[in-house]
Parts: sequence; C-alpha cells; structure tokens
Amino acid sequence: MKNFHPLLCLVLLLATNPAHSQNWTIGATGSIGFSKVTSNLPISDYKVKLALSGNWGAFIEKKIGRGLALGIEVLWVQMEGKETTGDKELKEFNGQELEVVGVVSDQSRLHSSYMGMPVFYRLGVGRLGIKAGIQPMLLLFANSTYKISGTLYGEPYKDASKTKNIKLERFEIGLKAGIDYRINDIFRLRIDYYHGLTDITPDEFPWERRNRQISLGTQYIF
Repeated sequence: MKNFHPLLCLVLLLATNPAHSQNWTIGATGSIGFSKVTSNLPISDYKVKLALSGNWGAFIEKKIGRGLALGIEVLWVQMEGKETTGDKELKEFNGQELEVVGVVSDQSRLHSSYMGMPVFYRLGVGRLGIKAGIQPMLLLFANSTYKISGTLYGEPYKDASKTKNIKLERFEIGLKAGIDYRINDIFRLRIDYYHGLTDITPDEFPWERRNRQISLGTQYIF
C-alpha cells in the first residue's frame, strides 16, 4: 500500500482546496457482487458457478467537457471462482472389468486478490452516469479450497483441503462498464460489470481461465 501514498496525498490536497478542485470529483467506493472464473476444461459434468466477491477503494474524476469526465480508481479487488461436479462414479479394475466403487460430488473454489486501477470515461445524463473503460489488475495472492463427499466402498466419504500460493498470471486486463445514479451531492449508487480479456492460467497449463464480475455498490463523494 505504500506505493499509493502519493495518490492519497493528492486526494487530500484537492479535497481541502475547493477552488482548485472545482472540476474534480473525489471519493471512496465499495461494492459487493458475484464473480466466476470461466474455463475450457473438457469435463462433461463440470459446472461453473457464481461466487460472492467485491471491491473497495477510492476514485478521482476530472471534468473534461460538458457532461463528460475522465476517471481513475484504485481498488482492492476480490475475485472468487466456484466449480462443481455431481454424482461422479468412481471405478476400479477388479481383475476382469471396471467396477463402480463409489459415487461422489466435489467442489473447488479459487480465491484471488488483486490491486485494480480502472481508467474510464463517464458521461453524465441528469442523475445518471454511464461509464466505460479498461481495468488493469496486479495479482497480490491466490489460494484454493477443495471439498469432496459421497460414498466409497459402501461407506460415507468426505474430505477437504486448502492450497495456498496458487500460481496465476501476475498481470490481467479487462473491459469494465457501469452505470451510477446520483442520490444527492454525497452518495451515488453504482452497478458494474468486468470482463477479463487475458488468461489468468500460466502458459505451462493447457487450459484457459478468465475472470468475470458483476457488482452493486455505492460511492461516497468527499
């Protein structure tokens, strides 16, 4: 976080100097929503599901024309991916043929934390704001959890594990669009959609994964 101290100083300077900051909008933002990690894994009963995620940070907007502003945000971005399979048959060779020895369902979750810096244009139409831009992100850390349950050899079976320091690509970029609604001079409601363009899986792996997120939140204007 030390790398962002100059930006915080700029925010405070502009916020305490109304004459200098009359063309600026500065504030804090937070949102919560759902994300998923798409995948091209060739598994027939594999399902990608939505998982809870969110963003928190600060933003600055500069008016550059009538109703038009250029903005940037600094966000702590939490992405979650959830993958499940159900009623999988486990088989083993009994000497003559494959025999079903169990039926299980499993769930894997991928959690990744990023520092995101969306850059966008915002068009104000009355109380509405329409935003579009790009969101570069730098990976901070990632981990995963795995759960499995069912029956094995006629007995109940359950297991779970957690893996830390998952290896993902360090840099990601995607498209981001959203709409905000000004409640008053201090608060805005916002809804955003992020569409990751780059594969987050390292090159040595044959499959590809990309982040998707939709979120609902607020903006507090200083």
